[in-house]
Amino acid sequence: MTDEPTPSTKARPRTLIRDQVYARLAQEIVTGRLAPLEEIRDQDLQAEYGVSRTPIREALIRLTDVGLVEMSSNRFTRVAPIDLQAQADRAEAAGALIAYAAAKVFPTLTDAQLESLDARMQAILDSDLTRGGMPEGLRLWFALWIEVIELADNAIVTEILDRNLVLHLSRSVQDSPLPEWLGERQRALLEPLRVALRARDGAAARDAVFELFRITTVERLRAAITGDWRLPRE
Repeated sequence: MTDEPTPSTKARPRTLIRDQVYARLAQEIVTGRLAPLEEIRDQDLQAEYGVSRTPIREALIRLTDVGLVEMSSNRFTRVAPIDLQAQADRAEAAGALIAYAAAKVFPTLTDAQLESLDARMQAILDSDLTRGGMPEGLRLWFALWIEVIELADNAIVTEILDRNLVLHLSRSVQDSPLPEWLGERQRALLEPLRVALRARDGAAARDAVFELFRITTVERLRAAITGDWRLPRE
């Protein structure tokens, strides 16, 4: 894994120049190197990337199709702003798909697969969970979820997540650490998933993933729409 969360490329390896430009631009957007509403100029990208205008335009059109770029003919091409309501909806959809994958995978895990997922969870527990929605925290969460998805080996689920959800959910909307009690809340919510993992209990894993996404992501994003990041303690 790199220092920032990246989408899985298992289903669609990118080898053409336009795909490489697309992947690089997407990474710069989700990591914030290209900020929301920042203008994108073809000539600047040509100079920076060392490629012709055609693959750049093709990549920008694809990024517009997935909602990371906004284009207005003869006016501007810019990074799309982060829509918190859409982010919450995407997180809810991603949670449902990952919950399905966990329910399918957990009962059939080999010992080696179980140990690998357990190590992913331990890495999250060892981290500063108040920074879970920032790039370093997202990297750890995405490592866990991507491994679950890949173990499920469902091409449709992988395609939906990779094409429509992962890039957007990789964009951090948290710019400062959470209160300590919210970090501990995430720790407590991860524990039932770890218990389900060790018991190879698919139904419990499904419920734990739903709850993790609901509390740690969906509800907080919806609260942020009103400018209130807080969640009830109970």
